[in-house]
Amino acid sequence: MKFFRTVLHLTLLFALTMLAGCAGSGEEQLEVPTNLPPICRDIDFSANPDMREVCGVRKAHNKAYKNIPQQRYLIKPAETSIVRTGNKLELRFQNSLPITLTGGIVDDLHFSQDLRLERVKNTYDYYEIFNKESGSRMRIFKMGIPTEARTTYSFCFLIPEKKGGARTRNRAMGTNIEEMDCADFEQIVADYLAAKKAEEEAKAKAK
Repeated sequence: MKFFRTVLHLTLLFALTMLAGCAGSGEEQLEVPTNLPPICRDIDFSANPDMREVCGVRKAHNKAYKNIPQQRYLIKPAETSIVRTGNKLELRFQNSLPITLTGGIVDDLHFSQDLRLERVKNTYDYYEIFNKESGSRMRIFKMGIPTEARTTYSFCFLIPEKKGGARTRNRAMGTNIEEMDCADFEQIVADYLAAKKAEEEAKAKAK
């Protein structure tokens, strides 16, 4: 009987030790750069620690972890991502200044080491509208960004034309995308589609 009590005591002690070890482990906190090369973006650095040095990833200090930028890529347009630093969200386009995102998306869009590998499945509606009379072009697009809270937030943007000619403007500076009101976006698109439909109907009648 004494033997069985000893075995039971040791079994319980081992189980409690394992439970304490599991409770204290938690998710490893890593500092992942927001300018990772494409080859490093789909790597799980928790499962592949040997790739950390190559990609510039390092362990984060607990006190500074909340201020370390965390990044998630969108499915489109290419190279677009959202970066969270503290309580601030930035939408980052390639070769353009970042745009601060505000509202409920700040709390609803989640970031973690696992979610970093999961692209945000956003929608992307892009239009190029030409004015034949003035010869000008308007480029606008709308993005719907879903979150882990099962909400979707819409943001609309205008891509301004670059000023100057090919010889005078600096190509390296890119284009600064501007946020616009989505009600204006919807009206512009509705007017454009109505005019396009009327033009197609006129051409069909002329035949």
